[in-house]
Amino acid sequence: MSKIFRRLIITSVLIILTAFTQSESSAVTRFEFLTGILTVRGIDWSESPEAPYNDAAGFLLRTGYVSDTVTKLDAPVTRREALRWCIECLGMTFEAGLFTDYPTGLNDEKTLTPFERGCLVIAMNMNPSIFPQSDFSDGKFSGDTKLNVDESRKILQRLAGASMNFTLDMIRNPVTGLRVHIHREGVPTGIPEWRFFADGIKTRAAAEYFKASLREEGVEVSITGVNETYSVRSQKLNDYNVVRRLETIAKARGLISRVIPSMTNPNTQILPRFWIMLEIDPSYFRIAPVASYLGPTELTTLSSIYGQNNVQAAINAGFFGIVKGGKGFPIGALRVNGRNFSLPYDMRGCLAWNDDDEAVFAVANATEEADYWPDMTNIIQAGPLVIDDGQTAGYGEDFSNGLISTRHPRSAVGLNAGGSWVFMAVDGRNGMHSSGATISELTEIMRGHGLIYALNLDGGGSTEIIIDGKIYNIPSDGYERRISYALGAVPR
Repeated sequence: MSKIFRRLIITSVLIILTAFTQSESSAVTRFEFLTGILTVRGIDWSESPEAPYNDAAGFLLRTGYVSDTVTKLDAPVTRREALRWCIECLGMTFEAGLFTDYPTGLNDEKTLTPFERGCLVIAMNMNPSIFPQSDFSDGKFSGDTKLNVDESRKILQRLAGASMNFTLDMIRNPVTGLRVHIHREGVPTGIPEWRFFADGIKTRAAAEYFKASLREEGVEVSITGVNETYSVRSQKLNDYNVVRRLETIAKARGLISRVIPSMTNPNTQILPRFWIMLEIDPSYFRIAPVASYLGPTELTTLSSIYGQNNVQAAINAGFFGIVKGGKGFPIGALRVNGRNFSLPYDMRGCLAWNDDDEAVFAVANATEEADYWPDMTNIIQAGPLVIDDGQTAGYGEDFSNGLISTRHPRSAVGLNAGGSWVFMAVDGRNGMHSSGATISELTEIMRGHGLIYALNLDGGGSTEIIIDGKIYNIPSDGYERRISYALGAVPR
């Protein structure tokens, strides 16, 4: 962390400690608490094109760091509001959604909304914690309690500590034989802008009509054709109130909307990063290449592949190309249950295995063609090979420097020292949620968690992982990309 940023946070805490002029037992208003959040988060908005606002609280709400529609700013802030706003402003809205069904251990957790429960799980378990277990000696969260000056200061001090950097590591066991490690670190430090998309428009004429109606709202959009339907895409929006209004308009027209943040984080030392690591016990599951029932030339979403196959988990797999008509083809070796669908691509990383859990991670030689690893019933190819016998591999394989050294969403498959298969997804291209990883950073994470072999898979907008029917990451396009094939965990 930079000394300047640390000094800014420390100064912010001192400001907050003296900002509330009421007595310790007095209620703190929403305006005061939101102003405190912006201050301790250390977000410099003085040079924003939207500045100056009348107040810092108003600015925070317009950025979308807090997505609530907050009215009556002079009303007292409640504990449940403080909880939501702290988690949102750290960029952990998605993470909270992963824990809506996770027990908090408190007696009144049923009084919380599912999202608030997820926020509380995170706030209790992150390091440093914002709402530690010691806060609830009576066994209750008491979400409607109005915060006084003393408690507001305490929460904002903790938020300031988290803004210097934090980590969240949670383990879930959705079914026997699957262990999910959810990790988040770092914070967004820039001022977000937003792109609004409305998908599922059936005709070009309907898209043009929708575009004209949004122009009347003061928003310009462009039209694109996606999967034989049409979508509209807004310019960058720096007022989240506009985003809310557009979502309402799209919903009224029966359209699917998505919102993607666009931002640069000035402090690159605490970039946000989110990853999922799924450990698969081979006693309960085998892994297999899986695709649409029409085969790997039929591009479809991972959710569709998951639903069409007897799998408990799935991750996108190898690279693929697209031909006219929206059909696809695997790039590199693909063998499924002994049948070759595609031959090897020369000098690229492969994984070959059989039902006895014998596996080979190696770089392919295309001259061997169909006789490649005859004892292995399944082969996939992607690359580069990143871990080989516990050591960092060479990263060569003739990939571009942009693929190797730039941060992107990543998918990977590997084996750990205990003999379990591992699927890993690292989110990226999202300055609020996760910046992605270079190949070197991906390797470091996987080696640090005991993997002895690992192969990088197709990444970018294809990166996606589904576990027990639930998507556990954010595809960088904001929706599921259609892919050629995946890897699935098949119950034995």
